[in-house]
Amino acid sequence: MKSVVKLIAVLTCAIAINVQAQDSFIVTRINGKVTNYQTGTQLRAGDVLLPSDKVTFDSFDSYVISIGQNMGRYMIKLHEPPAPETIQQLTAVVKDVAIPTKHRSLMSERYRPDETVVNDLRSYFGNDKFTIIGDMVSVPVNPQNYQIDENKFIVFYYRVNNNPISKKIGYENNSIIIERDKLTNTSAGVISQNEIPAVSVYLYEKDTRTSEEITRFNLVFVDRETLMNEFFTIIPILERQKMPKDEIKKYLIEYFYDFYGATDSQSIKSFVNDLVDKAVK
Repeated sequence: MKSVVKLIAVLTCAIAINVQAQDSFIVTRINGKVTNYQTGTQLRAGDVLLPSDKVTFDSFDSYVISIGQNMGRYMIKLHEPPAPETIQQLTAVVKDVAIPTKHRSLMSERYRPDETVVNDLRSYFGNDKFTIIGDMVSVPVNPQNYQIDENKFIVFYYRVNNNPISKKIGYENNSIIIERDKLTNTSAGVISQNEIPAVSVYLYEKDTRTSEEITRFNLVFVDRETLMNEFFTIIPILERQKMPKDEIKKYLIEYFYDFYGATDSQSIKSFVNDLVDKAVK
């Protein structure tokens, strides 16, 4: 047990030293409302924070995504909340709550831009978080593994206001088509947030009335323009580091996987290629 405690102490110290070595953090995205304690101004994308700066969060769900001068990616977020009676103001020093991200293995395992059809939907969606850029995505699936027709099709099962919802997913030419509007407008109410938690995916056979669960995950939709503006904040940072185009593209895709989770490989590749080719000369 002592060796484990010592190891944790060493790792905590290493993280602290790494963060303190940062000269600054450039804000790329804010969730909720976070305020610079000294100036009283609300943080915005592009703002620069020093390790010694204090920030105030409007809730424990609020956080800041940032890039350090070493090009590391950091989440600035309060730790677990203390007992309610001790809460006065949700303020912390940046260096104390800036946590370097663990680069997700999803990048190497599930980023497959050369895959023309999906052979395994479980691997494609994963079982954590899957993010769709925009309001829909078309997923071509291998007909030998998933023959999609009026008898066999994909169903998403989830809950809205604690009511069970089953949605048949549309298809065309053996591609399943996931559309935000069709999932968020339900008989139990409209989902206004960007995330649908605990979505179970089934392959349903109508003739036999049998179903096979493929996977379950949290489904997220990110607005294209919002993501575009976020990347436009990041690109000049990378250009100042003299990164070539291909490295900029790679960095942005890794950044997406770090903070947004897995996504459709073709979608993120196309989105980043178009953006960088237009923005970087």
